[in-house]
Amino acid sequence: MIRSIVIVPNTEYEAVPEGSPAPSGNGAGENASAVPFTLNRNLTQEGLETALAEGCSLWIDIVSPEVEEIHWLESWLQLSPTVVADLLREDRRPTLLVYPNYLFLSLFQPHSQSNTVVSKEIHCIIGENFYVTVRKADAAALEVAYDRVTQNPGSWQRGVAYFLYLTGQHIVDTYYPLLDRISNQLNELESKLLNDSDDKQAQKSVYRIKQHLIGLRQMIAPQREVLSNLIGEQRVSTNSDIRDLFRHLYERLLGIYDVIDSQRDLTNNVLEIIANQQSRKMGEAVNRLTIISLVFLPFTFFLGLFDSNFFTIGESTILPINGLVISIVITFLMIASIIVMRIFFRRRGWF
Repeated sequence: MIRSIVIVPNTEYEAVPEGSPAPSGNGAGENASAVPFTLNRNLTQEGLETALAEGCSLWIDIVSPEVEEIHWLESWLQLSPTVVADLLREDRRPTLLVYPNYLFLSLFQPHSQSNTVVSKEIHCIIGENFYVTVRKADAAALEVAYDRVTQNPGSWQRGVAYFLYLTGQHIVDTYYPLLDRISNQLNELESKLLNDSDDKQAQKSVYRIKQHLIGLRQMIAPQREVLSNLIGEQRVSTNSDIRDLFRHLYERLLGIYDVIDSQRDLTNNVLEIIANQQSRKMGEAVNRLTIISLVFLPFTFFLGLFDSNFFTIGESTILPINGLVISIVITFLMIASIIVMRIFFRRRGWF
């Protein structure tokens, strides 16, 4: 589907006297001569070609493009085969390609899907008077920027480079909700771990969050380089205001990159808490087993002592003690040894 915004210079434009209220609407109202531009939307392919030939400014947004639409762009704008291949292919890195008549760059919007973070590509082609975006329907960050241009007449006068800035701005804005959600999840996991919750499930959640952060970092790092190179391009740097906007956008990406690094450190801290809890539980289990083995140690000693055959005498010796008394004495010694060990362990703080 091809959507378009065409900004037609108004040849009947009359300057508004100073102090008069600013005109409202899209320039196609009753007093069209009161604004310097007229806005047309969703022209046909032939109408778009005519508008560009007449010097109009265009924003063409192609949603879920068909192969025929990409080939139409190729023949109309004389696109490079490399650009066409990138438009038809997914899972590309953010990139910036500079050509004599246009710039081509790819930006990535993060999208949460089935406990994973995937990237949605938004391809941008910017020329002197045209701006083309190619994306899938679920890359919804562009919708707000597109509607903002149609509803704000002041943005039309800033040129197609401003459209690119709006695209980048709303793509960057989509990172903040994901980072906030990850930060809240890490804080909740840390609180649960301090309350001795199940560390196995928490460990799985932390590793999943860490994978999300790695994916976001892989999206941000190349986009940061793309924006850094874009600031030096002539189509952006000729206007100081637009250049400052892109510098601000670049600084925001740097801030997001720092937030991702800090959250990665927080995930490492949570993993250390989990490892310490596992070590503590393992130590407690070893202590219990050690105490149990010590409790049964006197049993083994007395039973082994009275069951040993180490006397070597010629005649049998009959002890002048009843066997029942001997059994009672042995049992008493076992119970007394358990009580003594229990008192000793408590005084030592082992039990």
